[in-house]
Amino acid sequence: MTTFRRLALLLSLLLAILPAHAQTARKKTARKKAVSTKVSKAKKKSGKAPRSKAQPAPEDSGTDEVESAQPMVFGEPEDTDAGQKPAPAPASPPVVAEPRAPSAPVESAKPAVAESLTPRSVAAATGPLALFAVARTPAQADAAGKLEAELTHHLGKAGDVEFVDLARAFPPPEPVALTKADGLFDEGRSAYDNLDPEVAAQKFQAATEAYEQAPAALRLERLGEAYLFLGASRMLNGDAAGAREAFLRSVVAEPATRPDPALFGQDVQKAFDEARAEARARPAGTLTVESQPAGARVLVRGQDVGATPLAGLSVPSGHHPVQVALPGHAPQAWYVEVKPSAAAAVKATLAPVPGLVALREAAARSASEAAFEADAASVETLGIADRLDARYLVLAAVSQDKKGRPQAELQAWDVRTQARLRGVGIDLSGRDPKKSAASAAAQVRTFIQGELGPKAAEGTSVASDSVLRKPWFWAVVGGAAAVTAGAVFVATQDKGRPYNPVSGGIGF
Repeated sequence: MTTFRRLALLLSLLLAILPAHAQTARKKTARKKAVSTKVSKAKKKSGKAPRSKAQPAPEDSGTDEVESAQPMVFGEPEDTDAGQKPAPAPASPPVVAEPRAPSAPVESAKPAVAESLTPRSVAAATGPLALFAVARTPAQADAAGKLEAELTHHLGKAGDVEFVDLARAFPPPEPVALTKADGLFDEGRSAYDNLDPEVAAQKFQAATEAYEQAPAALRLERLGEAYLFLGASRMLNGDAAGAREAFLRSVVAEPATRPDPALFGQDVQKAFDEARAEARARPAGTLTVESQPAGARVLVRGQDVGATPLAGLSVPSGHHPVQVALPGHAPQAWYVEVKPSAAAAVKATLAPVPGLVALREAAARSASEAAFEADAASVETLGIADRLDARYLVLAAVSQDKKGRPQAELQAWDVRTQARLRGVGIDLSGRDPKKSAASAAAQVRTFIQGELGPKAAEGTSVASDSVLRKPWFWAVVGGAAAVTAGAVFVATQDKGRPYNPVSGGIGF
């Protein structure tokens, strides 16, 4: 390499570096000058009104790089009292903020795919969760139902996961109107007041049957009153045994029922008190309630006593209304006869409402093998979340391996950020504890609580994105670009020998 070429190379490098160095020097000079100007102004007398922040900063003819005469210096208060002198400026140069990361874009109705590249914070990972376990073959339907119940149990036992409110999405039906029963009661009351006990007994008997045909309506106080009038009417007809039975049913239906002395004689009051004492002396029975699907709430006389399966519930002997209700399903209710020291059982098969049937069919399509392999959430997947107002949708697909053993695969979607947790296997045989339903639920909880970034859940590293945000990375890139520009300049001036990309010089 000749001396001329070496000088040309050095000159090109200096031309690439000197402008950036000169610009940095001008900025430092401007900052020092702005700080000294600010300190000198603060030493003036307090009688002169300080310049407000709304007024423009005085122009500095020495440089065109400074936008304001009051640079932001960390650790220095924005305002000072008029009578208090500001602290002297530090000897060292002011600390300047590093370049800030770009602000997050405003969230739109449909989040961009780029949002899934940024890890979520725990505070942002909030929202209800919907869970469906489906069977890819009809033979696995029972296993899917059990898996859904088990996953729901493990996710809900800690109390830190919010599930969708199916009762809100599928409100229960309106109570049956008891217009007919109330009309029969009024007719019986009119006949009783008109001293027609035979017609009154018929009307009150029909009224009690009408009330018991709608156990979900729970008009227990009116039912107890109807049995009271029925017993009094039978006593007037000379039917003492029938009156005793009616009084016992009145006490069981509503223990607070009492005969009004203004309407009933001493004989009715005495017989009613004897029936109440007999009902209290009877030993209690037990009640067992099962439902398909399980997890339904059980109400006895309108009081919630637990969820199915429910066994060994102690209930006073007598005729009791029992209601079994599960959100998204049609409730069932009966009057169950519980005998003293005996067991009564109720088995309910709850049918899903049409809306829930449609959602489960959509969930089955969203949990197919093709949907699990797709890169983005399907329209049906997003539709399920939108219908239930859910942020997270968990889908578990039950199938069988080559040996015919049941297995399951789980995926979880964050429909707001389009992030997905995938590849969670579940061993339904119980041989592998690392692939249990409890382990899968723990992974889902970690995902929705934001401890895993969306791309980490997908199995892709986000290190490259973080490197691109580092200032030193762009400084290195800028320096390399300057050197390359100088070398290319020299190479273009030499027509004889080629540029060597390995050594960085001209020729070998």
